[in-house]
Amino acid sequence: MNPKTLQYTMGHADIGVTLNTYTHLSFEDAKEEMTRLCAGE
Repeated sequence: MNPKTLQYTMGHADIGVTLNTYTHLSFEDAKEEMTRLCAGE
């Protein structure tokens, strides 16, 4: 889900709270994002 949408849905005034609570990044997640970026998606 888009982090700003999640922020709104959860009622967080600060996006940092949302990102620190609900965002978990692994090496595989980062690799997939970089692959999409390089592919122009």
